[in-house]
Amino acid sequence: MRNRLILGAMGGMLRPSIRLTYRHLGAAMTCVGVIDARAVAAADNDELINILGRREVTTEEERPVSVQLIGGDIKELAVAAGRIQRFASVIDLNCSSPIQRLIDQGYGASSLLRDPAFIREMVRAVVETTRIPVTVKIRIGIEGPDVDVVRIAQNCQEAGAAAITVHARFVRQMYCGPPHWDAIKLVKENVDLPVIGNGAVHSAFDAQAMLERTGCDFVMIGTAAFINPLIFLQTNELLETGHCRTISSAQALVRFFREYSIVARKLESRGPVSFLRRSCKNFLKVRSFMQRIQRGEVTLE
Repeated sequence: MRNRLILGAMGGMLRPSIRLTYRHLGAAMTCVGVIDARAVAAADNDELINILGRREVTTEEERPVSVQLIGGDIKELAVAAGRIQRFASVIDLNCSSPIQRLIDQGYGASSLLRDPAFIREMVRAVVETTRIPVTVKIRIGIEGPDVDVVRIAQNCQEAGAAAITVHARFVRQMYCGPPHWDAIKLVKENVDLPVIGNGAVHSAFDAQAMLERTGCDFVMIGTAAFINPLIFLQTNELLETGHCRTISSAQALVRFFREYSIVARKLESRGPVSFLRRSCKNFLKVRSFMQRIQRGEVTLE
């Protein structure tokens, strides 16, 4: 890890060329998500199959890369982790998803956070199956502070997790609303694991504030990376020098698309016309969607 910033997993929205572009622009690690343990365990071949039924790939140039695995059955998770570990530097177990259709399958946060003992056994089974580090992503509650987040984190540590990501929102908040960063600090004070903070980091100054207020070791940035695609560059500059340059939205997009075009041409053999018509258009479409998520106008349902 060359710095303290991680690009969060956004299932189905981060093509390899997008992820690699963010690596070139300052993210220390990227995340592929959300891989369906049930689908992977049942597949004929060792493939990364996300919850949308689409196949994902990783590249050597992208490493370190975290592959986020989601499921509700310990055996399926262990089998899937063993099959996909060659694609990953880290396997991340998702115990934080607020998506109702996943919760209904026993996958989501509401199903898992209420059972810290189950999470401990799940982590232990995956750790015993794999040769690479295993991390866990959790939320701090369901309707409110109604789960023992410290106990969950300690159980993950006891089971052999290498790190834990704390999304500082409740399940009912989805991806918007005020964060509760004090919960990240509470977890950090009660475990010996590296802690990754997540939630409501919209700017370089937010990332700096999270690190200072919570003592977390790393910051994970999700939706804000689409809205300000130079957030990793700006944050690294701020952390290293104490200041960062102000960049307009248009300038940020131009700089990002310049780097993105180089990566897309290399990975996807995409020419300039195709890049403008498809890649740029799709990025801007997702960017608009992420802005609406941050405003609470839509959800990932």
